[in-house]
Amino acid sequence: MSRLLTVAGREFRHTVLTKAFFIGSVVVPVVIVLVSIGAEMFLKPNIPPMKGPLAVIDGGPSLMVALEENLSPPSPKTTPASSSQRPEEALEAAVVEASKQAEAEKRPDTSQLTLETRPASELDAIKEGIRDGSWVGAIEVAGGSLDPEAPQGGSAIIWLAPEAATSHVDLLTKSTRQAVVDARLRGMGMSPEMIRAAVDRPSIETIRIGSEGGEQSESKLTRYLVPIAFMGLMWIVVVTGGNYLLMSTIEEKSTRVIEVLLSATSPTGLLAGKILGFAGVSVVMLAMYLIVAVVMMVLFAALDIVSIGDVVLGGSFFIIAYLMMAAIMAGIGSAVSDITEAQSLMGPAMLVLMLPLLLIPVVTEDPNGTVAVVASFIPPLSPYVMVLRIAAAPEPLPLLEVLLALAWAIVCAGGMIWAAGRIFRVGVLMQGKPPSPLELLRWVRYR
Repeated sequence: MSRLLTVAGREFRHTVLTKAFFIGSVVVPVVIVLVSIGAEMFLKPNIPPMKGPLAVIDGGPSLMVALEENLSPPSPKTTPASSSQRPEEALEAAVVEASKQAEAEKRPDTSQLTLETRPASELDAIKEGIRDGSWVGAIEVAGGSLDPEAPQGGSAIIWLAPEAATSHVDLLTKSTRQAVVDARLRGMGMSPEMIRAAVDRPSIETIRIGSEGGEQSESKLTRYLVPIAFMGLMWIVVVTGGNYLLMSTIEEKSTRVIEVLLSATSPTGLLAGKILGFAGVSVVMLAMYLIVAVVMMVLFAALDIVSIGDVVLGGSFFIIAYLMMAAIMAGIGSAVSDITEAQSLMGPAMLVLMLPLLLIPVVTEDPNGTVAVVASFIPPLSPYVMVLRIAAAPEPLPLLEVLLALAWAIVCAGGMIWAAGRIFRVGVLMQGKPPSPLELLRWVRYR
């Protein structure tokens, strides 16, 4: 036992106490948070204001009123916070508000913009004024465009200076299009404000009625984003930790260091120590990214969208997923002498490990469907699929099914580690041509 812990401690220190690991697993999550905050504070777009007169060629009273309304600075709107909001509702509201704020920041300041009606005979002089900066631009709406039955919806021309900002072009285009529609509605005796209010889409709350009579509210955020984030985080950490194990085994084998290690412990003890050591590495990586996730959830006041039970089950399946990955990587690493040789064996392994990502749309759409249930019992897919199902299911999965999947995954992980141990025992001291997948299966049967 002491030798196993010695090997595990060596592998842990050899990986964690390096600049590369510190940068990738500690600095990167911190940088993600700092960049997110910094982008919000310092990387706001510098939108130049629109100052001066804007000519409206032959603009009638209804068009001028509509343009004034659409080009005026928007009045600030505040949405009162509700103490009865659920965590997912609060998070969705924060995301929507942030989107509106980002859109508002891209809108130019029009507080110093004035609209002036000018006849078409002055258009050439106005164009010269646009070039020298005395005019912001000019808008000409084609005749008949304010008619509700205008062909193809009518047309308009906007003249701007060559150096006009893209945000100015977008605002004038959008405002002119909306102003023409508003002028038409007023000409028909209708109120644009009332029509927009009438077609404003209502907020919809989805409540699922449970099989036992209970009711549970559901949001798109918790239905899709949270499960994908959970499974994606687990997949990244497990694959990264397994890759560290693979590279360490190949490096020690190619430099003959592994022969020295085997003089102090058995192949089984060495493999167990490596798996335990890199388990600690994976836990450190997972902890760092979970800290980032918790910080973001605290900022959005959405810490309660994940239950303690889901976290415990997710942690259990994370351990099983790591053990399966460690078995695969240890077996490949012990069978080859350098990373180039490992590519031929890594291809099929990575193809299988990519399947959980391909199953995300199917499992999130129907967590209790045939594909999801069957994949929950196929190693090494089962841990990832179960985490996805637990987070995406509208109501808790049957306890018996979860326990069966967990027990079967433990058995499969144990079998994969046993097979990896058989391959490790044979291949760790072998040099020369790398084995094929069929040869690896024969190594498992060696006595």
